[in-house]
Amino acid sequence: MTPEENLAHLSELLIREHERPINNKYDAARDFTARLLGLPTSRVYFTYVSRVSNFSVRAVQSPAAVQAPVVVALIKLRSEDEATHRAAEKLAAKTGKTILLLQRVSDDSLNWAVMGGYYVTADRHTEEISNRITEFLGGPPLRGIEISPSEAATSALEYFDRLGLSGAGVGAVLSQRSDISSIVTFAAASSAAGLSAAETVVIAKRRSLIAELKRMIADPATTETDLHRKIKGNYWIFGGRYTGVARASIMPMDRYDIPLFCADGSLHIVELKGSYITDLVERHRQHLITGARVHEAVMQAANYIRQLDEGGATMETIYRNSGLDYDLRRGRATVVIGNQDFVDLPEDPVRQVGAVTRSMVDQTLRTYNSLINRVEVLTWADLLDAADRSLRFEEEVAETFSADTASDRGNDEPHDVTSDVDGDTGQEEATIF
Repeated sequence: MTPEENLAHLSELLIREHERPINNKYDAARDFTARLLGLPTSRVYFTYVSRVSNFSVRAVQSPAAVQAPVVVALIKLRSEDEATHRAAEKLAAKTGKTILLLQRVSDDSLNWAVMGGYYVTADRHTEEISNRITEFLGGPPLRGIEISPSEAATSALEYFDRLGLSGAGVGAVLSQRSDISSIVTFAAASSAAGLSAAETVVIAKRRSLIAELKRMIADPATTETDLHRKIKGNYWIFGGRYTGVARASIMPMDRYDIPLFCADGSLHIVELKGSYITDLVERHRQHLITGARVHEAVMQAANYIRQLDEGGATMETIYRNSGLDYDLRRGRATVVIGNQDFVDLPEDPVRQVGAVTRSMVDQTLRTYNSLINRVEVLTWADLLDAADRSLRFEEEVAETFSADTASDRGNDEPHDVTSDVDGDTGQEEATIF
């Protein structure tokens, strides 16, 4: 779709009675915009600004507003354009949020147009988002606000104070989240110490979850429901290829355990099964084959994919009319099932084969995976081991970054922050997660 078509569709999704207190009135518009920008829906917040004096209040009036790094402000009065831009620029500089301003084409029109917006150049991720906004919605490009690292840190701390958040409160928020993208992203990115501390909190929280899950999959009494409940909301465990979570029931009659969106917009279904499965593999003549429960789970996932292939085009149209831009065809699936440690096949003198080892189970699953298409079988043990290795890598990177920064500070003489500006881009080098 062209920027004009995207903006026209967004206008159709925006509710007409903006000043009425209706719950979830901007959900369709939010979901559509988030899909355009490649963001989870929680990262985008819509608000209606009836007068410019309410701008800063509307943009932080709820937990959802505070959490979202992208604020789309629907501006009512055309007579306050200059004041609106001043307020938006000030809010972007104070909070690090990307502010997109939309305004009706005319007072009696239902169509909305982009009147510009603002983002902070110290955060490279916000610059990418602003470019996507211009690419997909058109209009004048968003204006970058250049501020020094010290200004960014001061503004963020003042912002936390206004919200009543202490240092302990910010730490508590981080410890509850499943990723580092929280209300302190901007402040952490502006300071090496802040970034290192924030990463440490998140990594520790995730490692604690992995350790608990490993204890659970080692317990024969743990059920599939227990694992599903524990893993809910922590979809980072499956890797960094995913940008969000879809609704559990996309096709009629089918309900998925964890439907994830890939970066290209396609769907990846994760089907969770229990960890205590003694017949994960079984003997067949002189060899090993996957057990019946593995085959059943794979066929369950394969049927989900077949239904999406056959009815995806129709359902895409239905969801698109509701503001949800799904790409349902040619999806993939992962089945998480079993734990190699529960496989206990002793030596068989009749067949003249020895006891089954973990490496033999791994080889059997690799053989099985190599013969099926678009569905992968993964054990709980392998999933958690991979997640644990990823966390160790992140921890090493964070420690190295912190040590390098401390070394640089110890070796350098005090200097003005402008000396840290990259000569080619004119922007401070920063790492954003």
